[in-house]
Amino acid sequence: MRIDILTLFPAMFAPMSESIVKRACDKGFVEMHITNIRDYTEDKHSTADDRLYGGGAGMVMKPEPLFAAIEDCKPAKDKKVRIVMTSPAGELFTQKKARELALADQVIFICGHYEGVDQRVEDTYATDVLSIGDYVLTGGELPAMIMADSIIRLLPGVLGDDASSEEESFQDGLLEYPQYTRPPVFWGMEVPQVLLSGNHEDIRRWRRRQSLYRTYQRRPQLLSKALLTPEDVAVLTEIKKDTVKPFRLWVALLHYPVYNKKKEIVNTSLTNLDLHDISRAAATYDLAGFFIVQPAEGQRELITTLLGHWKRGFGARYNLHRHQALERTHLVVSLEDVIQAIGAPKLIATSAKAHPAMVGYDQMRRTMEKEGGDYLLLLGTGWGLTDELMADASYILRPIYGVGEYNHLSVRSAASIIFDRLLGEK
Repeated sequence: MRIDILTLFPAMFAPMSESIVKRACDKGFVEMHITNIRDYTEDKHSTADDRLYGGGAGMVMKPEPLFAAIEDCKPAKDKKVRIVMTSPAGELFTQKKARELALADQVIFICGHYEGVDQRVEDTYATDVLSIGDYVLTGGELPAMIMADSIIRLLPGVLGDDASSEEESFQDGLLEYPQYTRPPVFWGMEVPQVLLSGNHEDIRRWRRRQSLYRTYQRRPQLLSKALLTPEDVAVLTEIKKDTVKPFRLWVALLHYPVYNKKKEIVNTSLTNLDLHDISRAAATYDLAGFFIVQPAEGQRELITTLLGHWKRGFGARYNLHRHQALERTHLVVSLEDVIQAIGAPKLIATSAKAHPAMVGYDQMRRTMEKEGGDYLLLLGTGWGLTDELMADASYILRPIYGVGEYNHLSVRSAASIIFDRLLGEK
């Protein structure tokens, strides 16, 4: 394989002449070429950047020297070439992508700088636009080094023992298990006895369990794409039971205090569908309880009648499933009554609008599993929860976004979606 790196700062690539990369080059597994983009400029100042069209801060790398450098690097057409633009706006670089690039005959890296690269370079040449993470660096040199190193170690023969690369992190979608070497005891810390037992099957099972545990704790999102066996699934079930702290999720439907469309604080009326549908959803997802917050006396009389019908009246005998759903539904005067009944739960606010402090559903789920305890989900009627309630909440959930511009879900529909994202099947 040949790797070309087009950069404004060739000296930054000195580390690529050491360690495994150096040995790979010395043994002929890879040719490494570092090209100074300024060598392809035509003015006496070697100008490689210019101001943005349309105005704005910073400079943009010019297309002329990059076009010339890329054309100079490209081999004959019968070779498989990948041209990689490094950019924080690119696709995330993964081990899967590294394996894909390692199959090419040549990889050309274009190291971006300043405010970026003229878009015509990407449009004309780039086969891949890649990022190494959700952060911004001063240039594309470090990402290019990281990606090149990851690719080179996958080339046959580079590591000497090809099993080494097969057993490393991410090869099967999981993080790697802990590693130990001599001495067996250091500063009072012992190597796990199973690794000293000589029983290869026990060692294999221990390592696999540790990989699953690390992945679940540190990068749980990887599990959705990992190649898991039935044995892995059983082990993960045990791990979850051992690591997830008990928590309870409650829900409160607030009819006061909420806003109307003029942003006035009002008391809204109960919708019968909300009563039934949220009760059924709460039962389906095994919420600890559903509170209806309604201080208006007339509304309270109506709700009391409805609950009595389904909890103790004819409805309880006529429809057992509806009775079971509404058994966990309670009517209270205020949010303070809910908090007192539960005992100092952490409040989770909801809104149809984005908020600077909002959290995603996966993050909220992991928080509940990690910290345990009681959590109270606040659902607003009318035009949503008041600013004071939002400020008092420990967490604010990300809004539910559909696929179009319409964003007016009923509160009962939103409740079911939220329950599923926080408690449903992963």
